[in-house]
Amino acid sequence: MHAYETSVLKALKEKRNSTFEELLSDSGISKDAAMWALESLSANGMVDISRSTSNVISLTAEGDEYALKNLPEMQLLIMLKKKNIAVRDLGKKEMIGFQWAKKKGFADIYGGIISLTSSGKKVDEDKYEEFIALKSIKSGMYDVSSDIIDELVKRGLVAIKKSSAIGSISITEKGMHAKVEMGNGEIDVVTRGIIKNREWEGRHFKKYDVGLDVEQVYPARFHPLKEIISGLKDAYASLGFSEISGKIIEPSFWVHDALMIPQDHPARDVQDTFYLETPSKLQIGNDAIVNRVGEEHEAAWHGIWSREVSGQALLRTHMTSVTARFLYGMEKIKAAELPIKAFSVGRVFRNETVDYRHLADFYQSDGIIVGDKLTLANLFDVLSKLFGQMGFKVRFMPTYFPFVEPGVEIQAYYKERDEWLEIGGAGILRHEIIRAAGKKTTALAWGIGVDRIALMRNSKIKSVAELYNNGIGWIRRL
Repeated sequence: MHAYETSVLKALKEKRNSTFEELLSDSGISKDAAMWALESLSANGMVDISRSTSNVISLTAEGDEYALKNLPEMQLLIMLKKKNIAVRDLGKKEMIGFQWAKKKGFADIYGGIISLTSSGKKVDEDKYEEFIALKSIKSGMYDVSSDIIDELVKRGLVAIKKSSAIGSISITEKGMHAKVEMGNGEIDVVTRGIIKNREWEGRHFKKYDVGLDVEQVYPARFHPLKEIISGLKDAYASLGFSEISGKIIEPSFWVHDALMIPQDHPARDVQDTFYLETPSKLQIGNDAIVNRVGEEHEAAWHGIWSREVSGQALLRTHMTSVTARFLYGMEKIKAAELPIKAFSVGRVFRNETVDYRHLADFYQSDGIIVGDKLTLANLFDVLSKLFGQMGFKVRFMPTYFPFVEPGVEIQAYYKERDEWLEIGGAGILRHEIIRAAGKKTTALAWGIGVDRIALMRNSKIKSVAELYNNGIGWIRRL
C-alpha cells in the first residue's frame, strides 16, 4: 500500500467520517496526494466519497478591466454623446467599442464619421445590463441571467469552470479491516535506480487514473496572430521565398502610382485611404523611375499625370507598396539570376466599414515571383502549395485589380460559417508596371489578408477584432 493511502486510512480509522479539509490536516499530506489516495481507495472499496459539482463564474483579465471602466461600446457612447468622431481617430479599443456599438444598433458610420443612433442616445451607460453583470460578478454577490452570462462568455469577459468538490468521506468496513502497511511489491515511482538495476523485473506497476481532477496548469503559448504570421513565414521559406520589408508611411507614388492605379481611382479617395496632415508631402526620389511611371500613366489612362498628387503622404493601404519598391529596385538584376521570389508581412491601413472580417488596421502579406514565361498555372500552383501547408484548400475566381491583368480572387472555405471567404487577390502584374521598372520579364503577385487566415484557423475566434485582444485569460481559452 502506498504511503499516501496508509496516511489517509490511518486518519479515517480514527474518525470514521471526515471532511476533505479535516483529512488534509489529520493525514499531513498535500491536496493532490490526498486526492490520488482517495480515488485509489475508493476504487478498491475502502472509502466512500460524496461529491458536489458546481459552476464557478469568474471575470477574465479583460472583464475585470471593464467592470471598473465599463464596456468598450459604452466608453465610446460616452465620447459620442459629447461629439461625433472620425473613424480615423479611433484607437484599437475604441475600434472594438465601435464594432459592438454598431452591432447593438447604438452607433453608425457615414462618410467616415461615427455618430449615435436614436437608440444609442437613449442608453444609460450606468444601467447597461452587461456592465451591471460584470460589477456583480466582481463583487462575488450576483444574480445574473443565463443569457447575459452566455453573451459575456462569448465576448471572453467571463469564464465558467466546472468545480467538483468533495463533500464528505467515510471509511467502509473493508477499509476498517484493511491492514495499514507500506508496500505490496508494486512500483509507483520509476527511478533511475529501478531502471538501471532492473528492479522492475517480476513486479507490477501501480495503476494510475489519468482522469482524476487536478489543478489547472496553463502552459506558455504564442498569441494566435503571432502563430499565424510565423506559420505563414515558414510556408514561404519552404518554397524558397526571401522576406522583404518596407515603410508604413509612404508617398502615394509607391502605394498607387507605381502600381498603375489611376490618380482618379476611387481607392485613392479619402474614404479609403488615410492621408497625413504632417507631413502632407514626401519626396519620391529616382527621377528616372518617376518619369517612366508618369509616361505609362498618361499612355494608359489618357490623361495628365500629376507628380504633385504622387507625393501625397499616406499610411500604406497594402503591402504591395513594399513589393513595388522591391520590383523597381531590380533594374540591375540579370536574367541568369531569375526567378526571384520574395514576400512581406506587415500592417496596413484602410478606412473600412468595421465588421467581423474588416478592420481599419490589419495585417497583410504580399508575394511576388519575377521570371521568364510565367503563367497563371504557375501562380495557382505556388498559391495552392502555400495555403496547403497552412491547411487550406483554395479556389480562384476571375476579378479585377488595377495592377494585375488577368486578376483572380483567392477564396478559402470557411467551415465555421459554411462559406467561401475571400482571403486575397492575385494575378500577373501589368506589362506597364514591368516596363516602367525597366524589365522584360513576367511577374506574378498576390496579397493575402493575414487576419482572415487567423479567423478561419480558430473556430473560437468570431471576429478579426478579437485578434488584437492581449488578455491572458482570452489567450488561455483558445
